[in-house]
Amino acid sequence: MYGLVNNGVRTFIVDSHGEETWRAICSKACVPDEEFENLTAYDDAVTYALVSAVSDELGLPAEKVLEVFGSYWVGFSKSTAIGKLVDHGAETLIDRIRGLDEMHERIQMTMPHLDPPSFEFEEMSDGNHRLHYMSNREGLAPMVVGLLKGMADECGVEIDITHAESREDGATHDIFLVRIDRVAASAA
Repeated sequence: MYGLVNNGVRTFIVDSHGEETWRAICSKACVPDEEFENLTAYDDAVTYALVSAVSDELGLPAEKVLEVFGSYWVGFSKSTAIGKLVDHGAETLIDRIRGLDEMHERIQMTMPHLDPPSFEFEEMSDGNHRLHYMSNREGLAPMVVGLLKGMADECGVEIDITHAESREDGATHDIFLVRIDRVAASAA
């Protein structure tokens, strides 16, 4: 993963738990306590080690760490150099979800080694929707839940997310059922 993701983890921990906690996490992860080069690709093992160390240090399941970080990432990424590529004028939550692949294509122009996930969104008339999440990386589905929650918060929309099918349970990809509160959605 790119250093930008690892710097996101660093910023999240320093902002919410302080420098000492970050240093302890780096020690547990066997990662130097330094900032990462945002546009440099690092071995995924570095990011996974950081998540595991955050989990150990904070006493939270790794899935919860990823979910909370996913929500944090929505605002953090906009404050970075790629921020203009992230927020491309989509106003509604559905527009933002539908634009995730296009957003990754724009970012890939700046980060050529990016191996982004892919999303397919099925909009349904009853307020229930299906989001298909495909990735070459394992175990990041909880981060998608956090991303969806973070995007929903930004749009002023309430959502309910159910992880309907999981790669970890043998499915070909992860599928989320997303219910958008129509009252909140019309206000966004």
